[in-house]
Amino acid sequence: MSSETDENGLRLTVAVPDEETALELTETVDEVLDISVEDGSPVEHPRQSAIAVDIGTLTPKQWKALKLAYDGGYYDQPRSTDLETIAAELSISKSAVSQRLRAAEATIVEGVLEGIRARAES
Repeated sequence: MSSETDENGLRLTVAVPDEETALELTETVDEVLDISVEDGSPVEHPRQSAIAVDIGTLTPKQWKALKLAYDGGYYDQPRSTDLETIAAELSISKSAVSQRLRAAEATIVEGVLEGIRARAES
């Protein structure tokens, strides 16, 4: 992983094992985060290495929704499924699915960003 800062903001480069993971990460970050550096200070470049993310903090319901969404193509470009379809499979409302996915995505992205910060500080 590497990062660089320019007039357009922070650019992160992340190595992932396959295209599906790259698409999922891109969609997750796009939907969950609005990142800015408030004091304008430069962002330190973290060392290039893998970052472990503890998915054990996801609830079983979040994990099931995330897996159904991923397997069904929710994170594909274009999407192969939608929230209504996932909701029907889980027998819950569309808004409940949306909330579960956002919570799961936020947990995963938070883990990635905390890993980046920890590496940058060490």
